[in-house]
Amino acid sequence: MKSAYSEHLTLSGVDLDCGALVQAVSHAQKIQVRPDCMDQVAKRRAAVDTIVRKGIPSYGITTGVGSQKDFVVSEGEVAAYNLRLVNAHATRIPGPVLAPAVVRAALIVMINEFAQGHSGISPQLLETMIAACNDNEMPQIDASGSVGASDLVPLAQMAVWLLNLDAAKAQGLPKAKETLSLINHNAVTLALGAFAVVELKQQLALFDLVGAVTLEGFCGNLGAMSEAVNQVHKRPGQRASAARMRHHLRGSKLWSPDAARLIQDPLSFRALSQVHGAVAEAADRMEMIWDQELNTVNDNPIIVPDINGAVSHANMDTTRLTLALDTMRQALGKLADLSGERIQKLQWPAFSGLPTGLAENNGAATGGVQFLNLGHIASSLITSMKIWARPHLLISVGQLADGVEDTSGHALHAVHDLQRQLDTGWKVAALEMSIAVWATHRRKIPLDCLGQDVRRSYEAIRPLLPIGTEGEQQFALSEVIDAVKALATSSQQT
Repeated sequence: MKSAYSEHLTLSGVDLDCGALVQAVSHAQKIQVRPDCMDQVAKRRAAVDTIVRKGIPSYGITTGVGSQKDFVVSEGEVAAYNLRLVNAHATRIPGPVLAPAVVRAALIVMINEFAQGHSGISPQLLETMIAACNDNEMPQIDASGSVGASDLVPLAQMAVWLLNLDAAKAQGLPKAKETLSLINHNAVTLALGAFAVVELKQQLALFDLVGAVTLEGFCGNLGAMSEAVNQVHKRPGQRASAARMRHHLRGSKLWSPDAARLIQDPLSFRALSQVHGAVAEAADRMEMIWDQELNTVNDNPIIVPDINGAVSHANMDTTRLTLALDTMRQALGKLADLSGERIQKLQWPAFSGLPTGLAENNGAATGGVQFLNLGHIASSLITSMKIWARPHLLISVGQLADGVEDTSGHALHAVHDLQRQLDTGWKVAALEMSIAVWATHRRKIPLDCLGQDVRRSYEAIRPLLPIGTEGEQQFALSEVIDAVKALATSSQQT
């Protein structure tokens, strides 16, 4: 759904994507559903009503759920059972809560799925959800409680909020199956992942810019990212990353013959486009998977009107999501690892050719980035990023629900760790950018000898660094982080 911005986002169940979802939340767009989708919702709801009226054994409609699936729920018990089911699953867990933007995004994801009609909810419930979403007043929802076989606990808490709205009570909600549909979904994981996809694009664009600034500060050899290198290895991500860095370095004196200090730089510099390109390809794959999953049906069972029946399945399984997340987090861990190597070598005289720690006066006991401990801070942050890169998929979930639920994908855990990596990635990028700018300053390179985008970055970051005043007061990285985020926005458009 890559359309221009408008006041409304129209959902059809088939063409929502990460960018449109994040834009809808960020710009407080109103949500609406295509009229023909409402017709499908009504048609399949009629099939659910038939199942209940005839007492046809159907999971979660006329029976219990999980290990209680073999126990019958009669037509007279349906309303009470649905309310008790949602309240029972909504146990509150002390700890972090979801941001309102994430809650609203999760609600939009559910509306999009329900618009396909396969869940069998009533038009009244869908209309209530749309109205609640457009109100923009979101409830407080716990951020944990899912093993990756639907986000049961967070979504049950959202369902309690929805079903206690005056509009829901006035419509006699919930009806049969509706609370199961509301909780049996990966909407929270999908919402968090969509935000991560958008942020990933920004951050990866920034790291290409940081790489260009670092090469300038290191007086590096640009041959490693030349078009000749890209032509002999067919890697689209590498090609794009190298092209972006060459663009950032346009006009640099480093393009002059014999400008590089070394015939061959350390691999953390030489493999910039190779590693960044591989990470970008992982991000592209994650985006493709997420865009597809935003338009799939997680709810179990699905309703098939032709047979007036319900078909049980396991579409709530998150293996595919977690595989993408595990790959993405390992890729970011690798990217951060190389950033850490460059951070150390930029201030290491044997590699940089500059004074120890980039101190202003060679041999001084004070001054420079080493005196500020920036390399140690970066190492600590990068260690955290690599810890969060550990795979989640093969962690055993145990025998849940008396052994009925004996496997799970852990996608919510995996996406939380991806978000932690992204939050930390901005700090690592800010540290590498700061040290690269510091090295550029120490080399006394004239501004007009720098690449155009490198020069712009230097001019944005240099005034924020305590060069020459190290230790006179505490240095806070927050302003630098804000500055690199602003640079990331413009870099993404390159």
